[in-house]
Amino acid sequence: MRTTVELPDELFRKAKAEAALRGVSLKILMADALREKLFVPKPSGPTGKVHRVKLPIIKSKRPGSLQITNAQIEEILNEPS
Repeated sequence: MRTTVELPDELFRKAKAEAALRGVSLKILMADALREKLFVPKPSGPTGKVHRVKLPIIKSKRPGSLQITNAQIEEILNEPS
């Protein structure tokens, strides 16, 4: 389908240059950009917002008694399983 779209000069120049860098036509670049923008998955949930998972908080009987550093956490996560 053919259509006419008015774009600001700077946006047109940038799009034309990007299409050239990618080795595609401006038509293909614009169609891909529209697909990317229009066909993204919609957030789920009753409010339309992305649902966040809350992790459990474990209360300590002796707060502050266990101290672990970010380096120790990273070391544990990088251990082969």
